[in-house]
Amino acid sequence: MSNISGLKFYINDDLNVVVDDCRGKTVKHKVISLATFCKLIEKNSKPKAVQSGLLPDRCICFRENADGERFVAIDIGNFNVDITYEKTIYKAFPIPRLLFGFRVSKDFKINEVQVAVADKGPLRDETKLYKYPFSNVSGFNMCIGSNAMPKIKQLRQLNGIPYYIFAMPDNNDRYSPGRTKLDMQYRELLEFMKDKESDYYYGNVLISSGKTLKDFIYQ
Repeated sequence: MSNISGLKFYINDDLNVVVDDCRGKTVKHKVISLATFCKLIEKNSKPKAVQSGLLPDRCICFRENADGERFVAIDIGNFNVDITYEKTIYKAFPIPRLLFGFRVSKDFKINEVQVAVADKGPLRDETKLYKYPFSNVSGFNMCIGSNAMPKIKQLRQLNGIPYYIFAMPDNNDRYSPGRTKLDMQYRELLEFMKDKESDYYYGNVLISSGKTLKDFIYQ
């Protein structure tokens, strides 16, 4: 006599699924074909629909894990931004085409920031990526030190986070001259590039990372 109370499933010699209902005083048996059983499981285990809400401008990738964490990637493009290095402010400093990736928890906390330098032109899985020419990045991972990321209320607010990051005081952390063709120390690089256009990076500064867009968005 089995001591199991509830439902017990097993496969018999005919490869059918047998369900023993042990919830009463007597055991009830039901035989279901394996194909029918699989269809029942499939029908009742479809994932729930995912509602992202408003996504940031130029969003190129969105995915959500089972625990509610989301990864959102944005194509920031070429732009100019104020950079503070030590005590020097570089106004409207040129930046190459950047892709930012954010890991955002279910309660909208930014847990991780990633960044990549992308080639010009339409984005494809095989789009070439370059080494990040500045500081505070290793691989794709951006280190913000003791700075806290602001908590957001919706994913669309990620538009402003790259500018928030660049507004932080900069230093030499994780920087090396070999990141660019110029092979300069960080201040030398900033002084040299401050009056250039963003397009100057391509062909003159950037070094291939050996990675592609696929490596960035599917990691």
